[in-house]
Amino acid sequence: MSLDVRALPAALFGSAAAERARVTGWHREIATELPTTRRIGFISLAPGTGTSTLAHRVTGILASRRSEPILAVDLSSGARSLGARLGADPTSPDDTRAGARTSDDARTGLPSGDGWFAVRPAPHDATDAEEPAAAESWLSEVAPIARFFEVTVTDFGVRHPLVDLATCAALCDVVCLVADAGRTATELARAVAPAIVSLPERPGVVLALVDHARAGDAVARAVDGDPAVTVAIPFDGGLQADAAPRTRPAERALLRLTAALMAASASEVAA
Repeated sequence: MSLDVRALPAALFGSAAAERARVTGWHREIATELPTTRRIGFISLAPGTGTSTLAHRVTGILASRRSEPILAVDLSSGARSLGARLGADPTSPDDTRAGARTSDDARTGLPSGDGWFAVRPAPHDATDAEEPAAAESWLSEVAPIARFFEVTVTDFGVRHPLVDLATCAALCDVVCLVADAGRTATELARAVAPAIVSLPERPGVVLALVDHARAGDAVARAVDGDPAVTVAIPFDGGLQADAAPRTRPAERALLRLTAALMAASASEVAA
């Protein structure tokens, strides 16, 4: 079988052009002004999947590409939750925020960084029996101010389908359901996704499958779109070390994930 080298330039340039078009589309989806607010929630079914890592990276991407500050909410009990990664101090209830009428009211007393403000309810200790439930904290400390931020990103951490997953998911416009990329964990996430979509609030769902075992993205590709857009997050030494991604595939995956979470319809986001 002979190879027609004359066709190589067109094939190579065509592939590069398609890649540029996809990335451009993702950037546009991430930065486009919204007709209303967008509440994004990161939830996992098991510890150690990388939920807070993804919430942190998506918050950073949004904060760097949007004109208005992002509201980052930490309701995870993990030691390396979203608030800890941002370096945000715990926040206490505030009467001004509770009755907020302006953006300045909504931001009163909140720790902030480059393009974000954070709510990290105190006490933030999984061993503290007085710590309120995640949904209760969201309703009391986030609901009064969320309308003053175009985008709210909440790290809910691990939630059980039979306990409070549905309650947390109902607070979101779109849920990023984070799971290990192995087949067993993937099938569990796929089973939960339709239940989330069928809630009265009708949140959308994007599956983020994290390849901890360096097994590749075969499972993610096989299930993409069934029943939700699925984004494969490849193994990356930087992400594993709670740092910025070190590889182009990981950077690309995070962009696609962020775009899917911001899209009017996640199914419209190019693979």
